[in-house]
Amino acid sequence: MSDAEKIINEINIFLEKSMLKTSQITKEEIIDFIEKKWAEADEEKYENYSAYIISSRMIHEYMWKKDFGNMMRWMEILNLHNASKNNPSYFRHYYAGKCCLECGNEEKALEYFNLCYTENADYIFSQDSFCYEFFNRHIEHPRDLSHKEIKEYESADYTPLKLEYWQSFFNEDDDEFDYEIWDENDEYTDEPTQEQHNGFDYLQINQKMILENILSELLKKYTELQKIYNYPEEDKVDFMPDLNNIQGFANLLSPNGFYITSVIKNNHPYIGISFSCSWDGEHGLGIMTHKNKVIEIGEADVAFSSWAAEDDL
Repeated sequence: MSDAEKIINEINIFLEKSMLKTSQITKEEIIDFIEKKWAEADEEKYENYSAYIISSRMIHEYMWKKDFGNMMRWMEILNLHNASKNNPSYFRHYYAGKCCLECGNEEKALEYFNLCYTENADYIFSQDSFCYEFFNRHIEHPRDLSHKEIKEYESADYTPLKLEYWQSFFNEDDDEFDYEIWDENDEYTDEPTQEQHNGFDYLQINQKMILENILSELLKKYTELQKIYNYPEEDKVDFMPDLNNIQGFANLLSPNGFYITSVIKNNHPYIGISFSCSWDGEHGLGIMTHKNKVIEIGEADVAFSSWAAEDDL
């Protein structure tokens, strides 16, 4: 492993720790840590794709601080990376203009937007509305934007899924959880069947038993999962500590969403549940259930995979 790769890995681990539920790491500490480690890494960092992502992260951290000078410094660092060279120049100009605008420097934003417009006159008008509306006010021949519609995702008007026990266990801010109801084509539907209504009601009424069953089954597999992820001792305590009981999962998991499938058995649907988890920030955790029974445990995609339910029929 090269010097740069080792240091970039250290940064990634630090960032992963900063996202844990128990983390006390501040944004200022994130910025300071990355600045220090970045300076230690050799020029090979400009060939490491994770370093490219970190550069973009630092741009946004300084945008958050409204620190235009450091934001632009990291923009220059980003453009030194090999991955940045794969993007056309009008894309880079647009991105720089957008960041300048969000950072409060309209003059510099307009400069970059003009560069983008010169190379590709249509690109900016296909991107964020706050950017093209700003730019359109400053060009000699403004475009008619009346035909442009802002399309927003409208979720189905579902009855709220209230799980007070889950909220308390995981220390969530809200007792209402996101969920989706799927038709036989695994597409969203706002017309649940009676069986899906049954599953929704069963989940709310039996929420404590269902959660305890899920975590009990997960605890049985946890030692095996620890071996698979194989965290070094210095990181294991943060990402995958040894657990003696299901209460230990409270700080390691957060429910992301519930998926009420169209696969039915005994008048009740199979319901998938996805979690963010400390040990796998990329793939998460997925559970497929039927009533109070755990059918499958795996990565997050298990929660919305019909095969996991159909295999149990």
